Amino acid sequence: MSTTFPEYKGLNLPKVADEILSYWQENNIFEKSVTTREGAEPYVFFEGPPSANGYLVYTTY
Repeated sequence: MSTTFPEYKGLNLPKVADEILSYWQENNIFEKSVTTREGAEPYVFFEGPPSANGYLVYTTY
């Protein structure tokens, strides 16, 4: 059975990215993401599996 999905021809991803960036800047979203975690236990994000050389890349926020 064939299913047809709608095709969005007017999607302008650079415009969407600019709108999101503007929203984040106007509402201080990044700053809020940092200040709301003040005093909380550190969160560690492991990016991908360990590589063949044994190093593991991670970021602590």
